[in-house]
Parts: sequence; C-alpha cells; structure tokens
Amino acid sequence: MEYTGSQYIGEFVDGRMEGEAEYILPTETKYVGEMKDGMFHGQGTLYFPSGSRYDAIWEKGLVVKVSLNSPTWTRLEKSLQAVTTAEMASITRPRGS
Repeated sequence: MEYTGSQYIGEFVDGRMEGEAEYILPTETKYVGEMKDGMFHGQGTLYFPSGSRYDAIWEKGLVVKVSLNSPTWTRLEKSLQAVTTAEMASITRPRGS
C-alpha cells in the first residue's frame, strides 16, 4: 500500500504493515487503528483535516461495520470521497504484480 507522500507509524511483520498503527495520507487524512497484511483491518478511525471522523470495523481494507457514533461529517460529499480514497489506499497488491 504505500501512497507516495504518506507516512506510516507502526510495526511491520514480514515486511508488511501490521498491528496498531497510524497511517497519514498525503491529503492529511489520518487512519488510527489496526492493520493486518498491509491493510486497514480491525477497529480503526479515519480523521479528516476538516475535523470529521469515521469510526469503523475494517476487513481487508474495506469497511464492514460503521460505528453508531460515526460518521460525524462537516462536509459530507468531500468526506465520502476521502473514505473511498482511504479504502483504495489500504488495498495492497501482492508482490510481483
């Protein structure tokens, strides 16, 4: 997954991002939560520069359950686009592809 200009703060397992982590996208959207095999996986929150947040349960980079307390959006249309961008950024390609 590494988006150009992104920053990862966390552990690696077999060269892949895994465990509790922070992942900051070039858009300054920040993911804080669990990673597995280089993808958002488990409980995690996206924090947007606008102050909005998106709390969810992730599975292999995709949202499978949204928290009842989320989303709290300040700009709905831009935040939904950012969620899509973040989900796409969390999907890794196997090595050699």
